[in-house]
Amino acid sequence: MEYGGVLLGAPGSVVLHEPSGLLDSPEVRSSDRTLLQRHGASAGTDYLGARVLHLGFTVLDDPGTLAEVLAAFQPAAGDKVLRFAVPGLAGGSGRLTARVRKRSAPVGSVYAAGAVRFDVELYAADPVLYADQEATARVLPLAPRGSVKIFPMRFPWGVMKSGAVYIAPPVDITVDGNTPTWPTFTIAGPAVNPTVINRRTGERITVQLNVPTNEVLTIDTRARSVLLNGASRYGALTPESTWFALTPGTVRLEFDDLLGDKNRGADVRWRSAWI
Repeated sequence: MEYGGVLLGAPGSVVLHEPSGLLDSPEVRSSDRTLLQRHGASAGTDYLGARVLHLGFTVLDDPGTLAEVLAAFQPAAGDKVLRFAVPGLAGGSGRLTARVRKRSAPVGSVYAAGAVRFDVELYAADPVLYADQEATARVLPLAPRGSVKIFPMRFPWGVMKSGAVYIAPPVDITVDGNTPTWPTFTIAGPAVNPTVINRRTGERITVQLNVPTNEVLTIDTRARSVLLNGASRYGALTPESTWFALTPGTVRLEFDDLLGDKNRGADVRWRSAWI
């Protein structure tokens, strides 16, 4: 594991004992209702709460490492990324964002011998475990827009010389994990009213905006943001646009816009997610 720049459990002066909470299920928030004058209850919708992790490790005789651990595991210091490599969990290499809520480091006989035992409680507001490696893919249009000018016709006549090009059809992407994850789309100009369509669900995101050449439009479905070169363009979303997640399995995404440039497309980034 690695947190705040400190490596835990690898060959070195920090010995990781028994971390808990990674495989545990987070707490559940529900809207269950008691049935009036009847046995039982009416089950409501379940939502996952935060994830709580406990780390136990020992720092061996290295004053420099001890200072780094104390600085990294400082309570009320904000969120940091916890990376972990556990076989069979989150693809073997995962991450989550958490903050230190409690820390215990007794000063006793073991401390005097040059070993400091730490017990740390981490609080992750987002209970989902994400793949440490971000996946990427290219979103292509289904078919070219517009037409090729062939009149006045001149001989010898050739389609390729007239500007027609072959457009590769969209390909399916594979999303690992066992729970939906939120993608980020990046569209480089020029593009007019770009649209990304999820053919698996029929959902789409359309931005009524002219993206000039050399400018970049970023659509972050998790943060619910639309940025053009870092400036918000949230108001350019069309009413039928839906913030959609990528569900595990095979997903087909398509790109479309009014410009119909042969090199048009969007780049999608996501991290597979596990509960």
